[in-house]
Amino acid sequence: MSISSSVADSTEAPALPVITMPAGLPAFTWARRFVLVPWGSDDSPYSRLQCLDDDELAFVVVEPSLFFPDYEPELDDAAVERLALRDPADALVLVILTVGEGPHDTTANLLGPVVVNWRTRVAEQVILADSEHGTRVPLAEG
Repeated sequence: MSISSSVADSTEAPALPVITMPAGLPAFTWARRFVLVPWGSDDSPYSRLQCLDDDELAFVVVEPSLFFPDYEPELDDAAVERLALRDPADALVLVILTVGEGPHDTTANLLGPVVVNWRTRVAEQVILADSEHGTRVPLAEG
């Protein structure tokens, strides 16, 4: 899924849907309101998860299926309930990237995906109980 925004006229900035994280992010519990802003060229798969509570706080994110086609995080019942996920199609899964000097130095946090309920715009960084996923998994093979 991607965010679409409409522009009333060419002089106004697009209105981006606000994503709320009631618990914030680990280490940033005060950061609770975000927007997804496209990052890179027009066909780039990357976005910035930009904090509205602190304009200096942003994370580069991507849908993991582009780089990890077999990645299927299992959410526990408590996370599903907190996010009010009624249908798997309501879930937008993003992984936070640590951007290195080049593509081979960029890693993804597969242990703690950000899951957004696209219907309610409520999100959470879910720490998976499954320890087979790491926090610094290379995007590209060296």
